[in-house]
Amino acid sequence: MRYREGLKPVLQGLDLSLRAGEKVGLVGRTGAGKSSILVCLYRIVELSAGRITIDGRDIAHVPLRVLRARLSIIPQDPVLFTGSLRHNLDPFDERSDAQLRTALERCALALASALTLTLTRILALTLTLTLTKP
Repeated sequence: MRYREGLKPVLQGLDLSLRAGEKVGLVGRTGAGKSSILVCLYRIVELSAGRITIDGRDIAHVPLRVLRARLSIIPQDPVLFTGSLRHNLDPFDERSDAQLRTALERCALALASALTLTLTRILALTLTLTLTKP
């Protein structure tokens, strides 16, 4: 994989096989290629050589939306994107509020029922980032 035509490959000779359902952690020093592997898996940059297969299917032939919807990562640092909390939890609007609440409860992240804010109001809140000069 190269980030641009004419540059040296950043990943070379990588051969990795995983069993179905296996959970994997990528660790290594700065510059080892951890992020580059994810860039390849999510097809942010297409491979310059070789291929990646999942269940015997070359991911170069899987529609991006399908591929990216079926892969998941847990980043080292938490990230919230601009928009509502609901959109951050369910960007493709595939789950009901009740399903999202259940997921939050299972993660011990749901608000106590004693609070007056309803989940619907919480999910509709828009996150804003305010930048201030020092």
